[in-house]
Amino acid sequence: MNQTPPGTSPPPLPPRTAAPPPKKRMHGCLIALIVALCLMVPVVGILAAIAIPAYNDYVARAKVAQAMGTTMALRWRVVEFREREERCPVNGDAGFSDDDLMLGPPVAGVRLGDAGENRCTITLTLGDATPALDGRHLDYAFDPGTGDWRCRSDVDARHLPAGCGP
Repeated sequence: MNQTPPGTSPPPLPPRTAAPPPKKRMHGCLIALIVALCLMVPVVGILAAIAIPAYNDYVARAKVAQAMGTTMALRWRVVEFREREERCPVNGDAGFSDDDLMLGPPVAGVRLGDAGENRCTITLTLGDATPALDGRHLDYAFDPGTGDWRCRSDVDARHLPAGCGP
């Protein structure tokens, strides 16, 4: 037999080789997560394809409504000027200078005039980095016979409120 003499240490054992790690398998939760992600990507894409254009239309309608709302005070000033001066105001008249006509972000410019028969007009040029509105116009015409303002526009009908037509 192979015995070591007393007082001596036994010979070193050969080094053990490490056992290979167990093969990793996909667990059920991981598979379910991968399947859920694969299904979620097209669903999110479809929702975005619907939501983004609807949001852009909503923003355009809101900007048109904002531009129309800013003209309320201007329309009253035009009617008062017409009654006082017996003519329609034009840009540059007292109270209608370029500084007086700065209406705000969706409105890039305002032009006042007379459409004939003492029908005063206000033309708003829209410009707000919204492709559907840039360079488009909102035209208001005052009818002295009825006392009403009529609205017309070259903005797409889906962006216009009721009562303002193309």
